[in-house]
Amino acid sequence: MSWIFLVYYLLPSTIAGYPKSVLFLLFVLFILGFEAVRVWRGWHIFGLRDYERTKIAAYAWATMGAAIALLLFPMHLAVTVLIGMGIVDPLCGEVRYHVPKLYPTVPLIAYFLIALGILNGLTDHPFWAVSMLAFLGSATAILAEYPKIIFDDDFLMVVVPLLVLRIAEMFLI
Repeated sequence: MSWIFLVYYLLPSTIAGYPKSVLFLLFVLFILGFEAVRVWRGWHIFGLRDYERTKIAAYAWATMGAAIALLLFPMHLAVTVLIGMGIVDPLCGEVRYHVPKLYPTVPLIAYFLIALGILNGLTDHPFWAVSMLAFLGSATAILAEYPKIIFDDDFLMVVVPLLVLRIAEMFLI
């Protein structure tokens, strides 16, 4: 559901006299504060995985990734990675479980096509550059989905491709 954060772009620049970025940060702090209390108190919320009972849950990681994307990166990159992660992360799990021989090929192709369409629609970059960015974004997103380290893949699949795409874009365009 990371794509739901894209509502941010539909909001007016100020709400009740406050910049939307400030209100969004307050929302993020509320989510993270709730998550801290949930972990501290040992609350289990419906839909959480068993291992998330004592760790930061995926929704909190996704919220942190979305905050970085929306507040620090251009819209075309934020839209690409948030929609890409929102569709391809669950696709990775389903393909890996039901048809493991098609993993990571199917998620990689899916992310590539999503990134290609979004970047082509939201930028005026030449098609060769959009294709290169879509390839780099999809490859890094799928690679970021692999590690089971301190950071959840819901965070890594947003932040890692963002960084790679922004750096590549600076050199390509």
